[in-house]
Amino acid sequence: MDPKPTRDASRERGSAMVIAVLVMAIMSLLGISYLLMADTENRIAENEKLASQALYFGEGTVREVKRWFDRPPYGVSGGKNLSKPLTTVVNRTLRQIDPDGDGPTVAFAADGSSGAPYYKVGVDNDADGNDDIFDKPYRAQLKDMLVGTEAGPDLRIDRAANSATATFLDGLRDKIAPNFPAGAGGILARVKTIDVYAPPYLNIAGTWTRYGMATVKATVEIVRTAGASQQIIATRVVKAVLNETPFPGPFGPLQSCSEIQYNGEFHPHWGTSTSVDDLDIGNGADNKIPLSLPRDVPPSAKIDRLHGWNNTAMWDGMYKAGGTMLGLAIDDPWYRYITDGSCTLPWVVQPGGTNQQPYPPGTTAQDKSNKIQQFGGVGCPEFEYDTWKQIAQSGGSDVHYYAWDSGTEFRENGVGAPADWTVLTDAKQGLFFFDTMDGLAPHSPDANGVCANLTPDMQVSANYGIQGFLYVNTRMWTATGSAGRPATMHWPGEPYRDANENGLYDTGEDWVNLNYATISTTDQTAKPVVSAANDPAGDKWVPPGVTAPTNSVYNSRGPDFTATKDVVVWGLTYISGDFDAQGTPLFFGSVVTKSGSHGKMAGTPDIYWDTDLKDNWPPPGWELPRVIITKWETDL
Repeated sequence: MDPKPTRDASRERGSAMVIAVLVMAIMSLLGISYLLMADTENRIAENEKLASQALYFGEGTVREVKRWFDRPPYGVSGGKNLSKPLTTVVNRTLRQIDPDGDGPTVAFAADGSSGAPYYKVGVDNDADGNDDIFDKPYRAQLKDMLVGTEAGPDLRIDRAANSATATFLDGLRDKIAPNFPAGAGGILARVKTIDVYAPPYLNIAGTWTRYGMATVKATVEIVRTAGASQQIIATRVVKAVLNETPFPGPFGPLQSCSEIQYNGEFHPHWGTSTSVDDLDIGNGADNKIPLSLPRDVPPSAKIDRLHGWNNTAMWDGMYKAGGTMLGLAIDDPWYRYITDGSCTLPWVVQPGGTNQQPYPPGTTAQDKSNKIQQFGGVGCPEFEYDTWKQIAQSGGSDVHYYAWDSGTEFRENGVGAPADWTVLTDAKQGLFFFDTMDGLAPHSPDANGVCANLTPDMQVSANYGIQGFLYVNTRMWTATGSAGRPATMHWPGEPYRDANENGLYDTGEDWVNLNYATISTTDQTAKPVVSAANDPAGDKWVPPGVTAPTNSVYNSRGPDFTATKDVVVWGLTYISGDFDAQGTPLFFGSVVTKSGSHGKMAGTPDIYWDTDLKDNWPPPGWELPRVIITKWETDL
């Protein structure tokens, strides 16, 4: 046999080194790839961080623009905003008017003419010398509406326009987020443009309908500065749709979604009080409702049909030169009571009257025709629980949400130490929402309409007062003998002949010319005197800063009281349960009660209707949101 071949070890010399080198090469490649992956991940993370930072800054910018609508910059509360955009930095010449959004109408360029106006150019309703670019109204006329397009906005603030605009936007940045995100490292956010234009439109049953009041679009950047060079390292676009805060427009001092019961000398004044169910005001039912101007039954409780509204000869014979109503002092020219039910102590049906209007209107004196029963369709302002809870929880210095703790104690936003509701609100201004016991919408009402989950009774007595909107989910809200806090009351505007029955005074419509100079501005029980419609002597009062007219003019608002009055609530009160008032509390605004008033109110409380609730509410100087954000959109 052949011997076994011998192994030549020299042939394998160096193989281990080759293998080691290969392994090292592979490991090096893996390490390098991991390093590259880590660097990529770091870059991705950095980009995501910058994008998030730009997003937060963009949202902050949009929220500041919202505040410009809440607190118009040139008004008394404008100084509370972070910045004041002068008209010199706002470009309104880019406007493309598109009144139906994506509908069939083609957008056309604004040119400053009456048919194609620029947004609010020359509109200065408050006579402060500045265009009302962020103030009401937001509708009706093209010059007041935000109807621009994204490409042709109604308003644009563009840092590329000029150095003054860039300086303004940088100042805005310093107020919103100073030195953000890393000013020490030369990395700063900045606002590129702010646009305001029409809201989205939805096609509803073939009609293009506005979804909101406006769209606010902010384009923001994050810039790295190194010496004289700048590098844009992040850009984001943030949009928000603004809607007017849905105050549903109470139209009188007291409105009940159920019945009204009261005794004593309780009196609402200066507007229309309503109840869905019966009215029970005890003995003297006729005398507890003041005499007023003659009226007809209206088609809607929100429409005020002064007698003669559809008869020019009758109107002229009552209110123009030689008219039968001239020189008369009227107990309350604005007051009516309308109920879908009946007066428990029936209003007597007079000869020629009807069961619906027990006392027919006359033409020679104030009378009782302002009492209307079995009306049908009074309705009641609805303050939707979920909507207002969401608004209260939206944040901001002017809105407050309180979660129930026990008894009459609550916690703001559900945190912190509990406090009595009066401590949380007394002498404050804003929107105050007090939740139910279980944090759910009122449910399981009893026979009187009082829901099972409402909180225990809330009562206010001496030395209490708030200003704004009070929304309480309590079984009964009671005011007893409160001295109140100071409020500036004002007389309502003049009643008018609403010939087209749209609930608004329109130029050319006749009005009842009240001589405000004969009314005391210290005593709210004074009786206005009727003057001839063409008598300038009846217009001795004019708003501050307005030249006295040489001819008689319509006054949409009466004079302010020269001395403040102490009131419990100056503004709007909504109660999910019952309302009760005893002693001598004074309210200026409106009270809306869901369950009515079953407390047999006594004493001499008074509610005076504040017409600002209908015409211009909330007032621009108040800490209340005029607009809310109903939709957000980013460029993701």
